[in-house]
Amino acid sequence: MNEKLQDIVDKSCKLFTKFGIKSISMDDIAKGCGISKKTLYEYIKDKRELVEYVLQGEFSHSSHAPHAVGMENLNAVDALFKVYQSAIEFFKDFNLSMEYDLEKYYPDLYIQAKGKRRKRLYQKLLLNIEQGQKEGAYRSNFNIDIIVKLHVLKIETLLMTDIFDDDDYSSVEIFKELFLYHFYAIATEDGRIALEQKLNEIN
Repeated sequence: MNEKLQDIVDKSCKLFTKFGIKSISMDDIAKGCGISKKTLYEYIKDKRELVEYVLQGEFSHSSHAPHAVGMENLNAVDALFKVYQSAIEFFKDFNLSMEYDLEKYYPDLYIQAKGKRRKRLYQKLLLNIEQGQKEGAYRSNFNIDIIVKLHVLKIETLLMTDIFDDDDYSSVEIFKELFLYHFYAIATEDGRIALEQKLNEIN
């Protein structure tokens, strides 16, 4: 992908994430990129293709999506905390309209994206728990596959649920509680102490 197209995709992603897909027109995209609509169509065939590029970027280069955070050279608690911090940044600008619009207007792309997210998130969480158990930060007396799948399900539900009214809680508040709920359910005393030290550092 050339530099100009990458810039268009990155800026489109920010607009879709913040305002949803349906409400953003190609005119809005062109304006946000500082180019004419004619120039935009030299790089993008139509809005569907743009959405496809945005979704591809989500899995190849996004630095804020929770599942895209690297865990190399970190212990399990530090790695999970890094995911937590990145997810908080992600949810600050995340608008549920993007998921609703994707499912309604591009159902085939939604199914593909959901499958990729699920697989990647499952693998990240599974590796983190296995590492944490070896390090003594997580309990070993539970079924890892079930716990990981339950957590993936809760995160997916967070992206699409209507159980919370807009005025109740922000996505950030909800994710914080979800993260802590998951962590304390699997942590040993040593793991709990390590995470709380991390939380105290940012509070």
